[in-house]
Formats: sequence, structure tokens, C-alpha cells
Amino acid sequence: MPFFVDFVSICCAVGFTLLDFVFHTLAFLKAGKLPRNRALRLSMHLLNFAIATWFSVVPGLGSVGTIRFIVEDIIKTYNFFHDM
Repeated sequence: MPFFVDFVSICCAVGFTLLDFVFHTLAFLKAGKLPRNRALRLSMHLLNFAIATWFSVVPGLGSVGTIRFIVEDIIKTYNFFHDM
């Protein structure tokens, strides 16, 4: 199958990055025992929100890079009407 590695990269960028980082931070905020101190709780919320936001952007960037590699591989490897 051509471009198998590139398609696996898209799946990993979208699926596993979100499951590895974003799911855990959101689950911690929902079910975790947060400290009683208001300032510490606010800093914990901001830190987890920053982690969830950043690692929601990373899969998009990874997908853009992978699509770019697929296009470059298509241009280098295949030509239209090459057997005519």
C-alpha cells in the first residue's frame, strides 16, 4: 500500500495525541481531587487548560505536515500519464 507510513502518521497525530494528553487532563479536572486553596486550584485549572489547548493544536499541525509529505511523495513518485 503506497503511503502507508503517512496514513499511519495521520492516525497517530489525530487519535493518539488527543488520547495521550488531552483526555487525561480533562479527566483529572472532572474526577481529580483539587486542592481547597483557591489560588492553587485556579493555577491547576489554568495549567490543565493550557496543556489541553496546546495538545489540541499539535494534532492539527501534525496532520498538516503529514498531508504535505503525502503531496511531496505523490509529486516525486507518481506522474500522470507516465506510461503513454
